[in-house]
Amino acid sequence: MKTLTIRIGGNPKEDIKSVFTNPKQNGRPNTSTLYLKNTKDLYEILSPQRMELLLYLTKHGEEQNTITKLAKKLKRRQEAISRDTILLEKHSLIKKTKQKQKVLITPLYESLNLSLSTTN
Repeated sequence: MKTLTIRIGGNPKEDIKSVFTNPKQNGRPNTSTLYLKNTKDLYEILSPQRMELLLYLTKHGEEQNTITKLAKKLKRRQEAISRDTILLEKHSLIKKTKQKQKVLITPLYESLNLSLSTTN
């Protein structure tokens, strides 16, 4: 699996330019980057409940995790888990796969790195 770096206030154009300029120093194989404007966006994506969900998925990613199973394991309502998985999938943190009547939820990353930037 890959690592996701979340950058708050970063500049994607500058980062891409630096990778092309010096790929050995600035390139990070098996890493993706999610750019956010501010910490409010980060909190929306990674609220405590969503972090708990992601942590459970990374620890139990090999299991067949469904919304029902996740709701029972995390002691949350199915509706809340469903909303969280929609948002996490929208930001490419998890993947949903339909298997007959089941929807399986798997993490796309085994680790998340947070990077704060002073550039705008």
